[in-house]
Amino acid sequence: MQIYRHVGYAHNDRDHVALADGTAVAEDHLPRYFAKSGHVDADPKKVKKEGGGKGNWGTPGEEGQDYGYNFTNARRRSNSSSYGHAISDFKTKFETVEAEPMFEEEYHGAQDDDMDEEHIGLEKADSADSTSTASVDGEENAKKDFIAVMFSNSTAPASTALRNPRRRQRTGSDDSVAVRQLPKRLKRSGLTTETFKPLSQSANGHLHSNESSPAPNGCLQDRESQSPAGGEKTSLAIRNRNSKKPEREKRSNRGDSGIELTKNDTYAVKRLATTPIQFQEQGNSGDWHGNFTPSLGYAVATTQTQAFIWRYKQATNATGSSKPIAVQLLHHANSSEDPLPLGALVPSSPEPGLLIVMPVSGKVSYWDSLSNAASVDRVRQKQQAIQGTVAGLAAEEHISQITEAEPQGFLLTCTSGKIVHLTVADLQGRASIGFQILRNNSTEVSGIFGSLRNVFGGGGWLRDVVAVKAGNLLHKVQRECVIGTSKGLLQIWDMSWNGAHSLKYEADANSQLLKSIQDTGTFPRNTNTQYLQVLDLAFLPAVVTGQEVTGSAASRATRLLILTAMSGANTTQYNLHVVNITRGEIDVPVVHPVTCYHPPLMTGAAAKPHLLIPDPGQIAYVVFEASIVLVSLEEIEESPDSQLQTEARRVPDPFQDVLVFHKDRGFAVVGCAADIMEKECRDSACTFMIQGYGVIRVSVPSVEGGLTSADRTALTAETKLEQAVFYGSQQSLLDMSGRPEMQFATEDVRDAALRISRSITSSSSKHLSTAGPSMEQHLQKRAMALTELMKHLRKNYPPLDHVTRWKLLWEAERMAAAKAVWRVYNDAITHTHEGEKILLYELVECISENDKTENRPEHHETDHVRHWLIKDVWRLEFVVPWAFKALDTLHRYSIEDGQPMSSAYRARLISQAYDLQLMVLETAYSFRQSNASLYGFNEDALTEGLLLRDYTEYDGMPQPWTSTNIICESVQTLAEYFQTFASDLGPNSSDEEGFGPPPEHLLKIAEKNARLIDVICKTHIERFQFLQASDQPRTRKLGKDLEKHFSDPRKALLKGLAEMGQLLAAIELGEKYRDMEAIAEVLESEIQVAQEELSDLVKTGENAEEVRAKIATCEGFVDEYFDKYGAAWANAYFARFVVQDRISSLLRHGHKQRRHLTAFLRNHPECTNFSWINEVSVEGNYTAAADGLRSAQKQADTLWAKKIQVSISRLATMAALSVQHKEDDDAKPFLSASAGKLEVLSVQEQLYDYLRPIIRRALNDTPARTEVVMEQYGKRFVKGKPALRGAMKLHIARLVEEKVLDAEDLADMITFMDEDGLDPDSDFANRRFMVALQVVRLHADSTGDISSKELLEKIIWRRCIIQDDWPSINRTELKDETQVENEAGATALFKTLREGFKSGFWDQNPPPNPSTLRGVGTTVSSLRTSSRYSEAADNALSIIAKDLEIEDTALETCIGKGRLEEWWKGIVDAAQASARNEADRDGEEESRRFEAEQERTTRDDGSVWGFGGMAKKSSAAGRHESERDEEGDVIMG
Repeated sequence: MQIYRHVGYAHNDRDHVALADGTAVAEDHLPRYFAKSGHVDADPKKVKKEGGGKGNWGTPGEEGQDYGYNFTNARRRSNSSSYGHAISDFKTKFETVEAEPMFEEEYHGAQDDDMDEEHIGLEKADSADSTSTASVDGEENAKKDFIAVMFSNSTAPASTALRNPRRRQRTGSDDSVAVRQLPKRLKRSGLTTETFKPLSQSANGHLHSNESSPAPNGCLQDRESQSPAGGEKTSLAIRNRNSKKPEREKRSNRGDSGIELTKNDTYAVKRLATTPIQFQEQGNSGDWHGNFTPSLGYAVATTQTQAFIWRYKQATNATGSSKPIAVQLLHHANSSEDPLPLGALVPSSPEPGLLIVMPVSGKVSYWDSLSNAASVDRVRQKQQAIQGTVAGLAAEEHISQITEAEPQGFLLTCTSGKIVHLTVADLQGRASIGFQILRNNSTEVSGIFGSLRNVFGGGGWLRDVVAVKAGNLLHKVQRECVIGTSKGLLQIWDMSWNGAHSLKYEADANSQLLKSIQDTGTFPRNTNTQYLQVLDLAFLPAVVTGQEVTGSAASRATRLLILTAMSGANTTQYNLHVVNITRGEIDVPVVHPVTCYHPPLMTGAAAKPHLLIPDPGQIAYVVFEASIVLVSLEEIEESPDSQLQTEARRVPDPFQDVLVFHKDRGFAVVGCAADIMEKECRDSACTFMIQGYGVIRVSVPSVEGGLTSADRTALTAETKLEQAVFYGSQQSLLDMSGRPEMQFATEDVRDAALRISRSITSSSSKHLSTAGPSMEQHLQKRAMALTELMKHLRKNYPPLDHVTRWKLLWEAERMAAAKAVWRVYNDAITHTHEGEKILLYELVECISENDKTENRPEHHETDHVRHWLIKDVWRLEFVVPWAFKALDTLHRYSIEDGQPMSSAYRARLISQAYDLQLMVLETAYSFRQSNASLYGFNEDALTEGLLLRDYTEYDGMPQPWTSTNIICESVQTLAEYFQTFASDLGPNSSDEEGFGPPPEHLLKIAEKNARLIDVICKTHIERFQFLQASDQPRTRKLGKDLEKHFSDPRKALLKGLAEMGQLLAAIELGEKYRDMEAIAEVLESEIQVAQEELSDLVKTGENAEEVRAKIATCEGFVDEYFDKYGAAWANAYFARFVVQDRISSLLRHGHKQRRHLTAFLRNHPECTNFSWINEVSVEGNYTAAADGLRSAQKQADTLWAKKIQVSISRLATMAALSVQHKEDDDAKPFLSASAGKLEVLSVQEQLYDYLRPIIRRALNDTPARTEVVMEQYGKRFVKGKPALRGAMKLHIARLVEEKVLDAEDLADMITFMDEDGLDPDSDFANRRFMVALQVVRLHADSTGDISSKELLEKIIWRRCIIQDDWPSINRTELKDETQVENEAGATALFKTLREGFKSGFWDQNPPPNPSTLRGVGTTVSSLRTSSRYSEAADNALSIIAKDLEIEDTALETCIGKGRLEEWWKGIVDAAQASARNEADRDGEEESRRFEAEQERTTRDDGSVWGFGGMAKKSSAAGRHESERDEEGDVIMG
């Protein structure tokens, strides 16, 4: 072991190294000039432009720069060069490593291959152990050949790869010495504005990269990889052993094959295929530690006993295998609990070296090539290894981290905080191990006590070191290193490749870090309960402004990104701080809070977070043990748009996301590294080694190529859902369930879910392919994606509203149906005859371009069906109506072309149409039922995919796609189309030409017809239930009408199905949908057909047993259904007899099904006309017969039927009373009311008889007869009164048709008639107003409606008054007494008053005074008092009120100009006197007639006729006379 003591430099010593390579700052030149004058660092004797003259053509000797001459060859130590101006290009003996002599083929010719091989063999012989056998040598040779091929740059054989690498390649073909070509003269370029511009600048103007960019993960990057793309080299070429260094293998991250674990617009995660199989096994035995060397593209994994090395970046020009090289470790741990060995690869030629460090013992093993390390001979392997030991490790101390600090140097971090600089080469470049402990020499104390303190107290190094990172390359042999502690203490060291080191700066950043967090407002300023802890740090690319041409790299600010954790009482906040360190001063300009991940801070070395910043420094990776956080370091550029967004508070959040491993599978990050950005792939990527899984790569495209930092903002709900849907179930590493820190609004989740669902059904998602060999697999993948979407939503997000869940379910239904459609199409292709068309193919062609995505012929899209299934599944419902349209179109076109398709071909197309509609709808309903619970619906709420009534899911639900109007019509049309087609074919199943489909084919279609009828019922039920659930009355009414009208088409379809031989299927469907009427019609039809067939067979004498069995089967169904369905079946079955007017047959069934028949008749009022017969003859129940006849009165519509029913009901009621021999509280009121009804009906008969002569003038047509009556009696009174005229017209129409008028309508009709058209000699005409009043009173007595009676009586009195011209009657001048009496007696008022006095009508209801009739019915409110107008609309009542207002105006004229109130008393008295006189005359006349009749009968037979009948003049006559009642009628019985 070599120990080097670092000696510090004096303050006034010159930095010869910096002066030599041009990196010294201006202050380094100050000691040269004492008491200088002029500008800083300017020679007082300096002349302008160094004497270059005008135009700066240059000084003598500078013409050498125009050629490729090298005046500063490091191997020559001469002063022969007179070009002293470039003296700084020379290196001192302390700065130059002498290169070994190299045999250059370019100048000395090629060596023989035999000689090379012999030399190689000799070297092997010298290094081999004398005890090794030939078999061991053979195995060694084979392994070395494999490693040589593995690390070779091309596919050259192993012998070529193992040739002397120091030999230069020949440039000529045969010449031993190539002719050296002088370089072309280079033109000098002047300075431009581009000279001082930054070499590379990021999108936000904040993070930059230059040649001093740090190496990710502490790994050294060569200058070529750090220089900007396209940048030119400005240094002169030095011809030495490195000038002809072979070109690095091209490793393209873009070409890394593997399994894509997840991907979005911001990043992609891939499992590398180069991972050895033993590291991909989940739960593999043992732990392991990993390390990457990005500059080489190799990885090393160590266990307690072995190390495995493999290429994880596959070279584009390499054919090496990814099979790992297994290396047995020379030293083993004392215990299995010890930390795992640390391994690293050392870049060397032609293959890397391997370094192994044992953490506890400190033993180090180094092989300069993997061939030596992988030797199977343990003795040879140990001999070829260089070993050493880190001294000074305490008992509890061990090495926890190894960091690559330069190509052949490493930094070892101990748990005590001690940092050891490990080198693997000496000053001459030979392999050797050296150690240097980093100490701050300025803190050392001299003397014995200081030495003891340094030895036992750990003086010179830090405690709780959390990060050691190698960063900026100050010059060729010096690198900057940063050490950070958990409390925020930072040390920046200068490290040299020869082991020299010095502490450059030391600063405590704790207060600045804490203040930056407080400024963000993330935590309160009270820090007593908080603890700030630094977890890791990394170098950021330095900011380049273009003005550092004359500056020194050592003077530039060191830019770091520090990861901190701030733990409060119940939370942990992680932050990323941008820290600038300039000459020991710390500035924290930017803080990036980690908002997407707040796990508790774990303890332990394995759980320590790591921070990675790959080029170009736009993304930071925070690596936890089982998660990876991605944080964008970009800032929004200042622009007018960003200012507007800031003012509107709409600035997008920076991008952050977290990749979380599954907790229960033992995955953990055991190694990570930031990849080197390459020209072929401009991704900012990191590689991770996962315990139990393998190697993954996370890449983020850099913001360039016209993109802005705003393009990479915070992730959306749609992005996270897409990742879970398309990648969640396809890999076992990442947990896509989401984090509680990343919450999205419910509206955002809903909209994102709907967009993703639509992108799947339309294949517009970038995660779906639009072409492939298997359409079945393509559709299955999309269907699984929809299922995964809903599973993820239900598991990880709050419940969605039921409308959104319906929409998502319907999209999944369409996808499931699309798979079924594809299978039908694929089967049709297989079984289609040559020359025949496939319906689906023609269907897709027929669909309108607005309803499908058109093919793009320019992209060679020619398969219409596959294209449609890929792009248009989201509107799959179009296939249902187009199935029939395409079928009908093909059939019609074939007829138009003169080549009608055969029945067999047509039947096949019908079968395909059936298949399409059935697959779409049956699959949809089946999927809905089986997946209802997945989408959050109650399974009990659905039956076979149909949502039951009265469920809240109907609220706001859109129209289901399976039951639109066009779908309901199309499926029904197709079923009827086939039934018609089968009926036209007839029993022979052949067309006119004798060619028809096979019977078995028709049978299959008939079976499909049964399934299609089932689907038809479902679609219609779903449609009218949806409409009935609407909150719009009009829509609800439409749903009820649809339900009512669908029964007839369903019965027709089931009947047609039975006629095709599917009787049992028709009955089964009828039972399923409880359509008893359809079953009854089917069974009755089958029985009738079978009976007719039986009759024919009996006549011909043929065997009729089969027909009899069929009849018996159908009758058995009839009898069975009475017991199975009870009243429902009885109602449907007996209703068939009523409809067909087979009353006698119905009554005959009463003996067999007496109970069901009686219940049916009693529950159906329309049957009361004959149900009383069953009650009397079968049941013997007179009371039920009377009740039935009472209710039958309400159903009778014609005048004669009404009168008969009322009469029979009176008779039955009286019969029931006589049988019961007890009082019936309802019987007497009914008898009284029915008597009144009979009188009202009698009045209508009188009115019809009065109008009959006028009615017969017209044709036997209701409108014509109505117009004739209106022409005669509706000219004057209803003129100008639209409401009354319309009512009169309706009343006349019913009267003409001899239909019953309501009592109120009858009264209106009588009073509407014009007085001029009446016959003055007609008794009815003179009594009409009195008759109207009687009708109103009879109606009121039977119904008890007093309010309607009072209103209508006043209206009748008013119309009676205004029938006459009272102002004319009032003018009595020049009129004698007789004329005045005659005019008054001819008025309708006088006639009505007289009739009332004659009949005694006014005894209970005296006639009202005309003044009390004013304003009656002229307002809507006054009309509302009558039950007649209680439910009428206001607009209708307002029209009636206006018409009645005209009547009221006429009344005012009669009262005013006619002085009716003054005439009223005289008219009433005159009418009363006239009635009395007429009654006296009638009584006297009746008395004379009675006496004359008695005299005539006495003369004839000596008997006397009385009111009670004929009686003998005897004692019996006296007895009968004594039995007369008070009114003179004889008491019967």
